[in-house]
Amino acid sequence: MPIYTQQITDIGTHGPPPELTTVAWESPLGQVTILSDWPSGYLVQPGARGLDMPTFKAYEDESPGIHGNRRRDTKANAREIMIPIAIYADDGRPAFLERKRRLLRDLSPLDGDGRGTLTLTEADGSSRSITAIYASGAEGAEDADSAGRRWITYGLTWTCESPFWLGPEFTRTFRGVGDDTPFFPSGVPWVVSDSQVLGTGVKITNPGDVPAFPVWTISGPISAATFRHPTGGSWTLTRNLSAADVAVIDCRERIETAILNGTENLWPNIDEAAVLWPLLRGSNTVDLVVAGSTSATTVKVRLQPRYLSA
Repeated sequence: MPIYTQQITDIGTHGPPPELTTVAWESPLGQVTILSDWPSGYLVQPGARGLDMPTFKAYEDESPGIHGNRRRDTKANAREIMIPIAIYADDGRPAFLERKRRLLRDLSPLDGDGRGTLTLTEADGSSRSITAIYASGAEGAEDADSAGRRWITYGLTWTCESPFWLGPEFTRTFRGVGDDTPFFPSGVPWVVSDSQVLGTGVKITNPGDVPAFPVWTISGPISAATFRHPTGGSWTLTRNLSAADVAVIDCRERIETAILNGTENLWPNIDEAAVLWPLLRGSNTVDLVVAGSTSATTVKVRLQPRYLSA
C-alpha cells in the first residue's frame, strides 16, 4: 500500500487527486488528525519509510566441526516508520501556528501510555493500522528549505513495538446443538443461521500474513471446553457456566487473560499445560469441544488479522 504524494507547490486549487492514500494519526488520547488532508493544512510529502516488511532477527546454533550455522527461530523486530509531512496555512500565521501546535500536542508520548495509531486508507476503503509511539522528527528547523512564516516540514518518526499492520477485526459464531452432547463428527456441514456447530474439524480462516491470536467468548451453559489446534497445542476451561455466564479468553500476546462476567479471574480453571494458540495464516481446522452445551450455548471467535506491510 504505497503512499502517493504531491509536493506542497503542486496541489493546485483543487488539492491532491482523490486516489491518494489517506494517512491518519490517532493520538494517545484519541484525537484524530488526517495528515494527508490538505484543506486542513496537512500534506504528506514524498519519502516515507518503514511501511513494508519489518526487519528480522535470526536465532542460530553453531556446532564445532560442522560448517555453518543452523537456524533455530526467527522473529520480526520492532518497526520504525518515518512519514514526511508539511503543515501550512493560506489564512495567516496565527492559523498556521494553531495547526502546528495542535499536531505537536497530539504527537506527545507523554499523554496516556504514549501509544497512538497510524492508519492508511486506500481510495477503495480498505485500510491497515499499526500501534505507534512518536519518537522524533518534529523538533523543527527554521532554515529556508524547511520552514517559512506559514509553513513547515517535518519527517515524523514513530516506533512500533509490534511490527505488524492490523486489518479490520471480524467475528465468527459457533453454536451448540440441543442435546448436551460434547463431541460431534468431524466435517459435518451443519449450519445454524449464519453460525457453525461446535465440535471437531471446525474451519476458521485467518486472512492475514502471519499468525494472529484470537479472543474467545463462551456463553453458557457449559461444564467444560477444550479448544485444540493440530499444530499449536490446546487449552481447557473446566468450569460450570450457567446460561447467564460469559467467559472471555483473550489469547493475544502480552494480554492473555481469562475473565468470567467481566470481573472474576478464570485462570485457576484453565489447565496448567494450556497453550493459548494462534490461528495460522490461511485455513485452520480446529476442535472446539464443549461439554454440557445446549442450543443456547455459543462460542465467538474475534480475530484481528496481522500483515507484514501496509
